[in-house]
Amino acid sequence: MAKGHRGRLVATLSTPRPPGRTIFNPTFLMKRIPVLFLAVTIMTAFVHAEDSAPGNPPAEADTYIPGTLEVPAFVPPAPVEPKVPLTDAEATIVVRDENGQTTTLQRGQASMAPDLPEPEPTPEPSPIASSRPMPKVVLINLGGTVYDHRVSVVHWQNPLTREAYEAVLGFDISLVAPIHTFIREGVTHRSNLFLSHSDTTNRMAQRLVALGRPIQVPEIAPDAYRLTKGDLADPAVLAPIVALRDLYLSEKPRLEKLRDDIAEYQADAKAWADANPPVKEAPVFWFKPHRNSRYLTEQDKADQQQAADERAQQEGEQP
Repeated sequence: MAKGHRGRLVATLSTPRPPGRTIFNPTFLMKRIPVLFLAVTIMTAFVHAEDSAPGNPPAEADTYIPGTLEVPAFVPPAPVEPKVPLTDAEATIVVRDENGQTTTLQRGQASMAPDLPEPEPTPEPSPIASSRPMPKVVLINLGGTVYDHRVSVVHWQNPLTREAYEAVLGFDISLVAPIHTFIREGVTHRSNLFLSHSDTTNRMAQRLVALGRPIQVPEIAPDAYRLTKGDLADPAVLAPIVALRDLYLSEKPRLEKLRDDIAEYQADAKAWADANPPVKEAPVFWFKPHRNSRYLTEQDKADQQQAADERAQQEGEQP
């Protein structure tokens, strides 16, 4: 593939993003809702790519994911220690909402704590550091649908010309969705995929078949890709597809293990959540009036001033 072809690109889709100290957040993955098509973003550089059908070129051998893909085992969260309400509350207000939930506000005695320090000024950026050239990074943002975990239809858009593109892939691109950084030909690539999944064997799909409107899944050879919308004469159009396919083929065993590990984490987390449903609580908030508060009495102000003078004296006596 030719190098040095530069341009910009955009797209749409929805995918999870796994926490922890790794680059994955399985808890976050559980909470995300797939989106069919999501907004347009940018791709800052292209590599040369060619239109392809079943006769696709082999994957690049120098496309890989740096670091580990380890998913930490699920650890139940530590129990929350209940906070003891103020025993010297000077005033208490209880608010009950339409669902019967109560929220309690308590005002305690005046605080004698020192004022918060003034924030430190933000240092001016170094002219030397700001003049350093930024490393090349390729941004890939795509959106689309995965059918039966075997065929993917993806969409993206050129942010400069607003030309829309579409491609059919003969593999499950959601395998690479959790990967947001990978290396290809020595260049860092950052990807964001927003994917939805379509199961043509579930009850809803069978109802559509009965109505004469079955889900149409494009035919394509395994691991192949084909541009179905866009300018075939532009060699840069398929650059993001080529990069993601190379990543899929070169890291497929690790990606499949990652998928299984995430599924195990999600199952363990769901089992714990089912066995430990949240307990409805009545929150209690309390505060202590500080300097210039309208709740301070003259005696409170005098006590605060005395405490401040004592701290200043102690700081002055320090060597």
